[in-house]
Amino acid sequence: MQWQISDIRIGMRIVIVEDEYYLAQSIQNRLSDKLGAKCEIYRSYREAMERDGEIFIINTTISGAPEGLLEELIEMKKKSIILLLTSYVSHQTVTKPIELGADDYMQKPISVEELIRKIRHLLHYYQLKRRLKETQEFLTFALREVEVDVPEPKYPLFLLSNVRLLAEKVAVELAQREGKSIKLVDLERADKRVFWEKDVFYFCINFDKVKEERELLRAMRGRSVVVHLTREMEVGGVELVELKSNTFSLDEEILPIEEYVKRVILYYQSRYPDTVLSRKLGISRKSLWEKRKKYGISKK
Repeated sequence: MQWQISDIRIGMRIVIVEDEYYLAQSIQNRLSDKLGAKCEIYRSYREAMERDGEIFIINTTISGAPEGLLEELIEMKKKSIILLLTSYVSHQTVTKPIELGADDYMQKPISVEELIRKIRHLLHYYQLKRRLKETQEFLTFALREVEVDVPEPKYPLFLLSNVRLLAEKVAVELAQREGKSIKLVDLERADKRVFWEKDVFYFCINFDKVKEERELLRAMRGRSVVVHLTREMEVGGVELVELKSNTFSLDEEILPIEEYVKRVILYYQSRYPDTVLSRKLGISRKSLWEKRKKYGISKK
């Protein structure tokens, strides 16, 4: 499903499976007019099985339909949005189809305006769901080579590191384990009321600029909170966890040449083939192999 303009793509295909012809035609006319959709009408489940569409509007009480064919149609098209139309609500007409993958239902007589509202809502829902998935995949990709030990979470968890990327990697991993979305909190501008949600994972910065430290710590209790510190400081009753990593970073202190080469190999070996990596380091492929052996680095 690919919707490019807001939550609706002009010209999207809608398949209407309905044996009440005048109702089907009314739905077709309104959806074509309101959504700019291309609508096709079919009077049987078997005909609809052979069609593709972003949305399927299906009457679950088509007279004379073979037993099990409705379920087969829903199983086949469940990657599309499926809205059910039914004359009566039962396990067979609503509950089971929704269990198989249908999204929602309407009981006849229906309001076409309400049908359009449901379609807009579901399009927007799946757009947000797709964007969330893409964002999570990007985060995983962006942080894949950041190697850091994730500490046991004892919230609020205060992480000490001059490389914020390490703390971000810890926060992302812990949030994924707990199945929570991450909220960035700048403590220089926020107050204790920001921590009112229990099902959110909070990643906080600028704790060293907070004035009411005790009040803020009380507000963090019972919440999943990670606070990043760039310098060591005393925080009442809270233990600081210092993050260490072998990941190469220009934000760290100046390194000896050998340590620099080691970190470059660790960080870039999965990005470049040996011919390119050795050329960038100004050494031969044989020297690169010898350095891996010396540093105990296995090639990924």
